Amino acid sequence: MSVFRLFCFKQFFKVHVFCLAMLVIFRLVMNINFGVMQSVVLLFSTLCSGVYLFLKPFMITKDIYALMAILSCTSLSMITWRLLLVALGIDFVNMMYFFLSMLIFTLIIVGSQTLWQKRRKRRPLKKRLKNLRYLGWGFMVFLFLYQLVLSYLLRPNFLTVMALTISHANLLLMIWTYFDLKRLYARA
Repeated sequence: MSVFRLFCFKQFFKVHVFCLAMLVIFRLVMNINFGVMQSVVLLFSTLCSGVYLFLKPFMITKDIYALMAILSCTSLSMITWRLLLVALGIDFVNMMYFFLSMLIFTLIIVGSQTLWQKRRKRRPLKKRLKNLRYLGWGFMVFLFLYQLVLSYLLRPNFLTVMALTISHANLLLMIWTYFDLKRLYARA
């Protein structure tokens, strides 16, 4: 086993440690029950972490290296899938809050305009267009303040960005692993 592949073997171990850490976060922080996929990740990552800790560097064969690489990609894919589902759930809830807030805001503005127009006699078209302009500016201010609250207090997009970053990194890892294992077994 080359020095570079021994280094990669250590990186695959770190991927499994990351997967185990994410499982702990899922369970303790997010209170997500383990399903079949998370149980498989727990089994794979525990097995591969044990293999890394108990094997000496000179005992690593290309089969063990290949197994560690494939299981790393598999575990990371399952963790990323779960993380994306959680992020999508959070974004969906925030989207529903946004639409509900927008509906309430629109009802308040339309209701206040209706009451205002009933109190006064019929206005010319120019005045009514001016009211619509106020409605548009009020809507823009609402959207700005809502986005400000959403971005700085709720921070819904952080988890989505993290999940997508891990997903793209995992895709690159899978592509690299495929070509690396192909090269490794082509020499034999």
